[in-house]
Amino acid sequence: MKAPTVLTPGILVLLITLVRKSDGECKEALVKSEMNVNMKYQLPNFTAETPIQNVVLHKHHIYLGAINYMYVLNDKDLQKVAEYKTGPMLEHPDCFPCQDCSHRANVSGGVWKDNINMALLVDTYYDDQLISCGSVRRGTCQRHVLPAYNTADIQSEVHCMYSPQTDEESSQCPDCVVSALGTKVLISEKRRFVNFFVGNTINSSYPPDYSLHSISVRRLKETQDGFKFLTDQSYIDVLPEFRDSYPIKYVHAFESNHFIYFLTVQRETLSAQSCHTRIIRFCSVDSGLHSYMEMPLECILTEKRRKRSPREEVFNILQAAYVSKPGAHLARQIGANLNDDILYGVFAQSKPDSAEPMNRSAVCAFPIKYVNEFFNRIVNKNNVRCLQHFYGPNHEHCFNRTLLRNSSGCEVHSDEYRTEFTTALQRVDLFMGQFNQVLLTSISTFIKGELTIANLGTSEGRFMQVVVSRSGSSTPHVNFRLDTHPVSPEMIVEHPLDQNGYTLVVTGKRITKIPLNGLGCEHFQSCSQCLSAPPFVQCGWCHDKCARLEECANGTWTQELCHPTIYEVFPTSAPLEGGTTLTICGWDFGFRKNSKFDVKKTRILLGNESCTLTLSESTTNMLKCTVGPAMNEHFNMSITISNGRGTVQYSTFSYVDPIITSISPSYGPKTGGTLLTLTGKYLNSGNSRHVSIGGKTCTLKSVSDSILECYTPAQNSPTEFPVKLKIDLANKVIDSFSYQEDPIVYEIRPTKSFISGGSTITGVGKNLNSVSVLRMVISVREAGRNFTVACHHRSNSEIICCTTPSLQQLNLQLPLKTKAFFMLDGIHSKYFDLIYVHNPIFKHFEKPVMISIGNGNILEIKGNDIDPEAVRGEVLKVGNKSCETIYLNSEAVLCTVPNDLLKLNSELNIEVGFLHSSHDVNKDAGVIMSLASLK
Repeated sequence: MKAPTVLTPGILVLLITLVRKSDGECKEALVKSEMNVNMKYQLPNFTAETPIQNVVLHKHHIYLGAINYMYVLNDKDLQKVAEYKTGPMLEHPDCFPCQDCSHRANVSGGVWKDNINMALLVDTYYDDQLISCGSVRRGTCQRHVLPAYNTADIQSEVHCMYSPQTDEESSQCPDCVVSALGTKVLISEKRRFVNFFVGNTINSSYPPDYSLHSISVRRLKETQDGFKFLTDQSYIDVLPEFRDSYPIKYVHAFESNHFIYFLTVQRETLSAQSCHTRIIRFCSVDSGLHSYMEMPLECILTEKRRKRSPREEVFNILQAAYVSKPGAHLARQIGANLNDDILYGVFAQSKPDSAEPMNRSAVCAFPIKYVNEFFNRIVNKNNVRCLQHFYGPNHEHCFNRTLLRNSSGCEVHSDEYRTEFTTALQRVDLFMGQFNQVLLTSISTFIKGELTIANLGTSEGRFMQVVVSRSGSSTPHVNFRLDTHPVSPEMIVEHPLDQNGYTLVVTGKRITKIPLNGLGCEHFQSCSQCLSAPPFVQCGWCHDKCARLEECANGTWTQELCHPTIYEVFPTSAPLEGGTTLTICGWDFGFRKNSKFDVKKTRILLGNESCTLTLSESTTNMLKCTVGPAMNEHFNMSITISNGRGTVQYSTFSYVDPIITSISPSYGPKTGGTLLTLTGKYLNSGNSRHVSIGGKTCTLKSVSDSILECYTPAQNSPTEFPVKLKIDLANKVIDSFSYQEDPIVYEIRPTKSFISGGSTITGVGKNLNSVSVLRMVISVREAGRNFTVACHHRSNSEIICCTTPSLQQLNLQLPLKTKAFFMLDGIHSKYFDLIYVHNPIFKHFEKPVMISIGNGNILEIKGNDIDPEAVRGEVLKVGNKSCETIYLNSEAVLCTVPNDLLKLNSELNIEVGFLHSSHDVNKDAGVIMSLASLK
């Protein structure tokens, strides 16, 4: 029946929202122990040509209203048995709603329009007939007579429900029923008549000669060719001046006892931008709508904290609603009777000053008797007002007449007027914030035993079933991706008390049949999750999986007992001295069906030694215990967990003796910041490790089994201090670390470099050999970048040498002024000016010009653009040796050739080297310009 399928990572959002919260540990075990929300089920479904708007069920047939189509399906496997095309329709201003306008296809003014199904209803008073109202033909309807011998036949007898009005009625169109902007239609049989109660979203685009009404009641004519209003007050309209600025969205309509109810989303006042939900009520026999009243509904989430006022979140806009009876368990909790009607609503928080919902939802239940009691309370001028969007702010009802009225019954009088309550009826989120990261889009409910079960759909196409209860946070026992389209508010529940009961769920173009008794048990991955499922799902634990009894062929099937399961243990080793907190991840720890979590009887052993359980930090998913000391090393010990209902072992724990074999470096500046490396074994055992030097913390950088790195702390004086390592209760004294005076760089020379780099910059200072890591950083403000190169010590503590990086790739204007500084372990030197200049251009020569001056041999190299300061950066070499002395001017370089090179009496290359790459700090000078050979 089902096959598991891996879906996209985004599907896991709901899992993160709905699973029980942990301390951030054992996350993988928690996911594996919870329900598999990635499972996909093969369910009966049908896909239409276009999106589906409405669905009704009648005598084993499912009728669908979609864009341009109507479909009939059988209710067993959702196979299509009939189809009727309703559009596109040619609309022309000169055509009556029931007139065939095809002959006007080429006439100016005609427009082809898709026919969106706005209402789909079944009437059985006169005949079995399906009434369909679409967005074309000015919102009129047509009825499809359903023959008794074949209720799937929707095309043999189809009648348009429109009749032209007499002259005195020409300003009204009772046959114009639905609005393409949104509508809700409720059909009711009263006093041998069929009444239609309609709520429409309207704006100024509708022409007055085919006017639609905001809220109305009309009667089906006995001739069944149209409708009629009983009085000229059988409808109420938003005033023309407010229709575009004050839209009303009708979300749901229902009848309970003697009243008709509509649920809407609209702005709080005429001038407000913020929106809220209202419930409308009037008597079902009140053809003049004199008993009409509105009242805000609010679904709230409260967080009660000690010594603080409770924080209240309001979920202000209704997304979907459903009315049904409660199960006995929920009825007791909300103070309702089993025969009471309960309004269930899914609400969302809207974006600021908008009716657009965010992914934050709550679910509330409103007993209708409480709604009526709230309407019927004695009211005064402080919490009622006239309906300004219907009357206008200057109407006499808003000023001259008292707002007190009797609203307890349906004995209405013609002089009564419509009223708006300003005080909201509030109910608390049934799921205590569980869906505050989800946009719920649909709801329906059914009863199993004493339980009330909700079917919930989301904007991401997920379908869930969850027990509705105010005592505890029940999580969905069904949760899977049904489609990629949002779940429609149009849901049908059929045969809820039957073993074969089902719900019909619409998502985009698809309708799916989902059994009410669950989809199986395999998506429960742990025993405790399996046995926590509602009893009607009939799941039990079979060896190592959740299954129904008939699916458990090779194992013992239980609905009561769970053995613990270990998934992971960390850390996997502890020092001999103990004190390590062991975290054991898994599931079914301390599980007892129908009772609270209890781990008091849980016992944990390491080999034969007890590990002391920390009750306050242990859950069904995680156990914590403290490891005691051991006499010697033990490898691959068994961890044994016993909870009185079962025993489980895990064999990857060890007692070890951490050791340090060396530290490097052994010295550093007293300001600290030296990266100290400790080498040894078992350095990552236990929970925590702390390195100290002279009683101060060496800040950890990284830890592995054999290497631990930390940054040395500062000390007040250059002294030698012992290095200590503490792992849990184990204390190790290592070598000593010597603090030396801080390094200082006074100056650099030269202060120029060729743009291709390669110049040797000498930093002059003191105590420069007190650090182990030396780097020079060139900061180029124009490029917003830093370039770092490694440096090295010369023969004494006063000089370090660095090779400049190339900045040629930056293509900046020369000369380029940069800032150079040195990083000496953790010490930042002062800034120095370093100027980059053009590369010199040397002239090639066939035979070098040698000049004898005193005992020296001077080589003359001619060129252009020679910056004397930059050449001093050891970039000129003869036979791979720097010149002993360099004399410069703008046109020539005079180099004193070392005597030992001349004695070789062999060819020597004359080279000028420039650093090629500024990113690789270990790269030697890369661009060599060979000028000639010297012999």
